[in-house]
This record gives sequence, structure tokens and C-alpha cells, in this order.
Amino acid sequence: MKRILVVILSMVTGLTYAQGINFENVPGWKDVLAKAKKEKKAIFVDSYTTWCGPCKQMDKDVFPLKEVGDFFNANFISFKLQMDKTPKGDALKKGQYADAERFEKTYQINSYPCYLFFDEQGTLIHKAGGGGLKPADFIAIGKEALDPAQQMLSFKNRYSKGERSAEFIQAYVKKLAAAGDSGLAAVADDFLNLQKDKFSLESIQLMMFMTTGSSSKYFMELLKNKEKLAAAIGNEKAKAYLKKVIDAEIMSRALKIEMGKDNQKSYRIDEAGLSAYFKQFYAPDTAEFLSAFHAASILKMLDEDQACLKAKEVLAKHGSKPDMQQSAQLALLIARTGASQEDNKLALSVLSAYGQSSDYLVNQTLSKLYSYHAEPVKALEYAAKALEIMRKNKPNYPDISPEEFLKRTLSSNITPKIVIN
Repeated sequence: MKRILVVILSMVTGLTYAQGINFENVPGWKDVLAKAKKEKKAIFVDSYTTWCGPCKQMDKDVFPLKEVGDFFNANFISFKLQMDKTPKGDALKKGQYADAERFEKTYQINSYPCYLFFDEQGTLIHKAGGGGLKPADFIAIGKEALDPAQQMLSFKNRYSKGERSAEFIQAYVKKLAAAGDSGLAAVADDFLNLQKDKFSLESIQLMMFMTTGSSSKYFMELLKNKEKLAAAIGNEKAKAYLKKVIDAEIMSRALKIEMGKDNQKSYRIDEAGLSAYFKQFYAPDTAEFLSAFHAASILKMLDEDQACLKAKEVLAKHGSKPDMQQSAQLALLIARTGASQEDNKLALSVLSAYGQSSDYLVNQTLSKLYSYHAEPVKALEYAAKALEIMRKNKPNYPDISPEEFLKRTLSSNITPKIVIN
């Protein structure tokens, strides 16, 4: 009976997988091309590596789905091409290594997964990439490949013929970026160099899109011209863009991992390096405050007591610098697990000035602090405010009482700990 059940389950599993994309199990590209010509179908090639996590995710969660299989099997001859060499690869895969090398050079494959689409004659018509795609998004890529107006080949031809409208370039750049195409920067720079107004809205939007980090030439250009950036997109959006780019590198610059004897990891906060980083963008006193503030925040992952001491130091040296959100974070660092009443009182004094705020984090933190300070009425008052704000932002949030919300707030620990082996 058990054996029968196993067989049935295996059949069901196999049937489910068979409903997905049917990838050709053939020796190489010539065989794929021959079948495409015979059936008069376009070709889809999934270029992947064995070490690529997003590739594995697509292979596990998207390619086997029925709706994906229905579309791709009806419209394409599909083929999986392993781009890296593995010592224990099967004979079929090893026989395709030459195809993989040629594809990598010919089609400029720089990132994975990379999705290549060819017409039945073997001409590349479309290129895209990306892991973690929803089934509908992946099918949309396939539909683009079948639409002559949306194919990468069409866009390249239009570009080579001199089309340079802002609308076209924005669409073309997005396609090149999605495909990980090495020609992306050249197209963007070509467009920017042709503009009479280098800081028009279209030019600024393109530079923002092209920004890959704080050292990006596009970011540095916009940083040097903050006033023009703000004039084009608004002061708040300009501030948010600059802050987002700068803040994205804080953790990697602040937290240093060192290997000791017996491969033991040790962690340290490079506050001096963080300060030097911030001084590229802010006045020296602001850079000093930000480096100390973020050092305190990151320290919580290593040692709550040390983070508390650092937070107190920040307040002592830079008492007027923290904004509302930063004040809330410093208060939480001080009112750590097992904090003394003196520390809880200090934390409350840091944040009580913002008691009328409609900010979620502030009200949630105040509910915690008043609870720690043995003022249950005040704690529930701010828990109710925080809960109301949460429901406005997330209508599907569970229908719970302020008491239950406070209970959950007190039991939560939003800072992950670094595990030191």
C-alpha cells in the first residue's frame, strides 16, 4: 500500500512539473536551432550558473508553473544553458560548455539569470534578466520578446538610426538595465551629452535611475547640484534620494568583520571610517554626529550595554542634533532589556518632547517607555495612538485592542543579533 502511495505521489509531482516549461534535453545549440526552424518557433534560452541563487529560485518556483509552461511551450523552443563549468557535470552539460563560452562573449552576458530570446533563424531579438520574478512578470518578458515593437533588437535598431527622444531613451535604458547590458552607461551618457539643459527633469530622472552608489558619477553630479535637483523634483524628494543613496552604504562601511585564529570571526565598528565617509556629504559636525549615531545603532547587534553607553555619549555631545526619528532610536537604545529606572527616565526625557507627534515609531516607542516607567495609563494612550496610525497605513492589520498591541510591542525585538561563532 505504501509503495502504491509513493508511486502515485511521484506521478502527481511529475505531472505538476511537466506542466511547466519544457526545456529541450539535447546535445547543444545546433539541435535547438534545428527544432526551432522545423516548428517555426522562437527560442528561449535560460542562461544560468550553478552558484546563482536567483537562478535556482526561478527554476524552483516559476519555471514549473502551469501558466508559465502554457505560455512558453506554446510560443518558444526552450533551452537551459549552464554558463559555469563544474567538475562533476554530466556529459550533456559538458558538451554544451563551448556553446556557453560563445554565448557569454557574443551576447555580453554579465549577470545571472540572463534570459535570451532568438528568432527561428538564431538571431538575438530580446534580452532580459532578474530573479525573484512573479510568474506574470516573467510571462510579460516573454510577451515583449514576441512583440517586434518591444524587442531589444527593435530598440537597438531605433537607437542606431539616431532616435534620441527622452521617452525613447528612458524606455531603452530600462531595458538595457534589466538585461545587464554593458552598453547601458554609453547610451545614458550619449543622451545626457546631447541635452542643452543638463538638469532638465528628464536628465535628472535618468541620472537618478543610473545611480548605483555614492561613488557613482551620476550621484556626485546631482550632489554637487542639489539646488537644481530640488528645483526639478521638489525639495523633499531630492533629500530622500540623496539620503537613500548615502545611507545604503552605512552598514558595509561601519561594520568590519575580521578573522582571528581558528577562523573565529570578530566584529568592530569603524567609527573613524564612517565619519570620513559622511564628511564627503555633510558638514564636519553633522558627519561626526551621524557616525556616532549609526555606530550606536549598529552596536546594538553586538552588545546592548555598549550601545546604551554610546547612545548616552551621542546625547551628551550632540544633544541638539538628533531629529525625531533619531531621538526615538536613541531612546530605545537606552531603554534596553534590563535597563535601570534611571536609564528609562533618561530615554523618556529624550522623546517626551515629541508626545504630540503622529509618527508611528515615536508613539510606539513612547508606549514602551511609559510601560517601563510604570505609567500604564500613558503607555496605553500611546499604544492606542500607534495602533490607530498603523491601521491607517495598513487597513488589513489585525483587529486587536491597545492592550494586545502594547503586549506585542513589549515582546518584540526589532534588532537582529549578530551571532558570533
